[in-house]
Amino acid sequence: MCLYYGVLEQPGTLNFKGKKRNCILENLELHTTPWSSCECLFDDDIRAITFKAKFQKNTPSFVKMSDLATHLEDKRSGVILIKAQILELVFPVTASLKIALNAHSSLKIIFSSLPNIIYTGCAKCGLELETDENKIYKQCFSCLPFTMKKKYYRPALMTIVDGIYKVCVHVGSKLIEKILLNISPDWLNRVIAPPSDVTYDLVAADLLHALLAGSGAPCVLKVQSLFVLDENSYPLQQDFSLLDFYPDDMKHGSHALL
Repeated sequence: MCLYYGVLEQPGTLNFKGKKRNCILENLELHTTPWSSCECLFDDDIRAITFKAKFQKNTPSFVKMSDLATHLEDKRSGVILIKAQILELVFPVTASLKIALNAHSSLKIIFSSLPNIIYTGCAKCGLELETDENKIYKQCFSCLPFTMKKKYYRPALMTIVDGIYKVCVHVGSKLIEKILLNISPDWLNRVIAPPSDVTYDLVAADLLHALLAGSGAPCVLKVQSLFVLDENSYPLQQDFSLLDFYPDDMKHGSHALL
């Protein structure tokens, strides 16, 4: 269930002091007073609805829309929107084993790869848990006494192309789940709607197959870039990380998320 956070000056009122938009994170920074308090508001709370109507209606995007050619030439670190084709997803499984999915991967291959692109990890920090000789998961010692475990999608390295330019982008576990329409790793073996025998892993495989198809539509990607330059502005290092993923019909300034 979604929660909405508000700052209360007095009971029954919702007043935000010092409203200022953060151009990097694209959200409002709420500056409180010593008399303020914090309360969780549900999405259907009238105060949350009032705030959203006032501050989130037709909110323009402060993230620059760019292309790979311009961005690679500028060599500036920052957050940008790029419309690009996704060529490949590479999931590291072990030091010597990687699963590469691309336009040449059949639906059957993608489907059979799904069990290997998820792992069981610590529910607190996400560290992948090893098993002992009895196939029992070991504990995450850094998070003890917390012992809960959870399934995750493996992070991936995404190759994207825009024109003649191609880069690799790091994609975290949560964004892999978002790309798969928020299908949780725990749901993959579940039937979608009995008595049908269609399971979520079939849907997830089909989504990846469509995403990586050579004729697939470009996607709008929100990317964080980091350039490390020498004294001659030659890039010693360049890293790209995916911050968000939007469908192709997203209009600049309108965040129609998956």
